[in-house]
Order: sequence, then structure tokens, then C-alpha cells
Amino acid sequence: MAERRRHKKRIQEVGEPSKEEKAVAKYLRFNCPTKSTNMMGHRVDYFIASKAVDCLLDSKWAKAKKGEEALFTTRESVVDYCNRLLKKQFFHRALKVMKMKYDKDIKKEKDKGKSESGKEEDKKSK
Repeated sequence: MAERRRHKKRIQEVGEPSKEEKAVAKYLRFNCPTKSTNMMGHRVDYFIASKAVDCLLDSKWAKAKKGEEALFTTRESVVDYCNRLLKKQFFHRALKVMKMKYDKDIKKEKDKGKSESGKEEDKKSK
């Protein structure tokens, strides 16, 4: 119960997203190159931050119109804006964990490599 209260407080501290933030998040969702994977039994799409920054630097918000300032001028300004979107929970961070091979599997692969090279040497000597 307490977790729900804390979560509500956190959302209230950050505030509601503006129309501009929603538009930028939507642009990022559909124009940034994404990949799909299986995470804890759910199908998820993910993107790489450097590609998202490049995508936003090529967007209409990086180009200034007459009488208006550009929203994104440098990579740092894009990173700051993405951090703001992260706090407003438009997306979340995840760490990609690579599966480690067990020691037995590694030993089997080494044994296979040795036996194959031994066979090749036998063929050469004949």
C-alpha cells in the first residue's frame, strides 16, 4: 500500500507531460530504430540511446523556425530532454544481460576443437 502512495507522490512531483513532450515521445517511438526481444516472458521493443539522440537531432525540433528557438541545439540538450522524459515514465531503462555459458559447455567446445584439429592432422599425414 505504501508503495502505491510513494508512486503517486513521485508522479505528482514530476507533473503531467506537456503536449510538446508527448509529441517528442511519439516521434521517438515511431522514428527511432528499435529492436524487439523477449524480457521476462514479455515481448518488448528497445532502442539505443545514441540512436535516439541522433534521431532527435534530425527532427523538426532541432531546426529553428522564424521567430522561434530550436528545442534541441546540442547533444547535451537532447540528453537532458530525454532524462526529463525518463522521469515522466515515457520509457524506462533496462540493462541487457548476456547469458553466460557454463564451464561444461566451454570445455565441450574446447574438446571438439582439439578433436577436429587432430583429425585434420591425421588427414594431412596420410
